[in-house]
Amino acid sequence: MNKKFLTHLKKTLVVAVAATWLFSPAVMTEQNHVAYAAETQAAVSQSVLANTENGQVRGFMANGISYYRGIPYAKPPVGELRWRPPVKADNWQGVLDATQYKSEAAQTDYLGVFATAGGSEDCLYLNVAVPNKKPGDPEKLPVFVWIHGGALVVGAGSDYDPTLLAKEGRAVVVTINYRLGVFGYFAHPAIDAEDHAKINYGVMDQIAALEWVQRNIENFGGDPDNVTISGESSGGQSSQILMASPKAKGLFKNIIAMSAPVMYANGHSVSPEQAEERGIGLAKAAGLNNATAEQLRALSTEEILALENNYLLDGIITRDGEYVPTSIAEAFQAGRVNGERLGIGNVQNEGSFFAALTESAAGKPMDEVAYRDNLEALEKQYALPGFADKVMQEYPASDYGSPAETYAQVITDSWFAAPIYRIADSLDNQIKVYYYEFSDPTCPKYVTTDFAQGTAHTYELPYLFPGFHGSSDLSTDLNKKQQKVAKEMVKLWTGMFEVDRRGIWERFDSDRAQYLKLGQGKPQMMDMKDYRERHHFDFWQNIRLY
Repeated sequence: MNKKFLTHLKKTLVVAVAATWLFSPAVMTEQNHVAYAAETQAAVSQSVLANTENGQVRGFMANGISYYRGIPYAKPPVGELRWRPPVKADNWQGVLDATQYKSEAAQTDYLGVFATAGGSEDCLYLNVAVPNKKPGDPEKLPVFVWIHGGALVVGAGSDYDPTLLAKEGRAVVVTINYRLGVFGYFAHPAIDAEDHAKINYGVMDQIAALEWVQRNIENFGGDPDNVTISGESSGGQSSQILMASPKAKGLFKNIIAMSAPVMYANGHSVSPEQAEERGIGLAKAAGLNNATAEQLRALSTEEILALENNYLLDGIITRDGEYVPTSIAEAFQAGRVNGERLGIGNVQNEGSFFAALTESAAGKPMDEVAYRDNLEALEKQYALPGFADKVMQEYPASDYGSPAETYAQVITDSWFAAPIYRIADSLDNQIKVYYYEFSDPTCPKYVTTDFAQGTAHTYELPYLFPGFHGSSDLSTDLNKKQQKVAKEMVKLWTGMFEVDRRGIWERFDSDRAQYLKLGQGKPQMMDMKDYRERHHFDFWQNIRLY
């Protein structure tokens, strides 16, 4: 998410985190970075071993899945390796214990519900889950690599339980950590003058993890020629960046980009010079007016985290000239696209999550005056004269259940549905595109509101990752009907390589636009006409937020 968007979120999230009526306190404990995994409660049947290029690793088997956790894919990016490209991990002697997750990336509690302050710069680890072979399984299983979301400033691979994807999807599942915030996306003249790739270190980490997969995943029973990358929100953005990066060519065949917001879908980016202004500001705030690279690397993790929130890059992703040469949109327009198949889409009520945060920040339900005030704030943010008046005419509060629901619809359509559709439409002639929308009004909710939420941003994640955002005090368990939906969704997500053969998810075509409806009953293809009308496509066609 870009700085403007993060600033807006900060105002709402900080208040929301303190509002007991909105978030369960259980969600905001250190349990955040512990996968709420059923397998951790099961008896471990036996230890399992696997070979890697750096040495042997010992994991454990439970419930028919072999789990390997905390495998280093690069050296710890600390000391002299801070703000440098990742370096291959060193070999080790003996057998590496891979039964426990390693630390998440250093981060603040900037996004509240999604983060626990802390972590470590020593964070470049990945986790592998391998299903036991069954009759009918191919010799090599498909590989599913998950890139976590969290605005590129918070989150961890260990937040996501891979059990369902591995067991029902019959796939080798890899979840990764990568550098976040200022540690992962930092520019400063003293650092950038050095002889190495610069700025987008988090992107470099993601690519290094995918390179590790190419070199090692056969040892875990996976097929390096059948890799799907996927992520939600900024994880969806990361997937799109990898699609556009020349450095990621050949590392995957399939992509599933879930709910990437407008600033990502439109490829919002900044120049190195703009990014360096932020870095200079952080250095000065740390008392370094003419900072050298040595002085910057001497700052403690805690010192940087204390300053980070005010100096996140304006746009986060910088056109670095190498890993991210251009914006995503420019790369796609020029035909620079990695991969063969793209699954892309959104949940039906993305904006409900953000409307809830806005209400929480105000401390009361949104009324029509507040609805207009929020639209005027967006008008100022986007520098679009007349924006509020136009939106209120298109989205009268009386047309929806409440002003909050109306505002949620505006956010859903402008930040997600319309720009995501534009990405699909622009790529239709370059790779195979498959469009979806997820909607289950009964889905588990970890946000409490006075208005009907529908299916809000991130609410589909428990269908892929059991217990996501769950805890002893907050259940995100699925009922039997939802479990059936989850199994079908998992098979689609891990089976992108054969999606055409299965015939359930038809290819998107600009001239015959269809999308796959997920979330209730069996997946079914739907005409895009209803989708376009519900999300006010004609209106947003002429209003671009970025």
